[in-house]
Amino acid sequence: MRFRPLVVLVLACLALAGALRSFASDAPKEDGKALYSKKCTMCHGADGVAKATAKGSANLNDPEWQKKTADDVIAGVIAHGKNKMPKNDKLTREQVQAIIAYVRTLK
Repeated sequence: MRFRPLVVLVLACLALAGALRSFASDAPKEDGKALYSKKCTMCHGADGVAKATAKGSANLNDPEWQKKTADDVIAGVIAHGKNKMPKNDKLTREQVQAIIAYVRTLK
């Protein structure tokens, strides 16, 4: 019976961890479309087709590009830039992931 307080403590910690996990999943998610509109459309267009000012940039709605380009490659380009594209090192990981998720919807 002397382990009973320990069992109660462990169960309380597990309950608290579950409550915190539930709370975290209720947090607002980043809006990939809004971020894309703000950060990307000036060069990549609302539909993912590179504008003339972004000559040589990928058409983000191209099925071949979508298939061959991994998410971590896209994240690297967003964060570090490429050619004319400036780096976006102030974006959080969650913001970058939200943009990538939105780009994946462009068809």
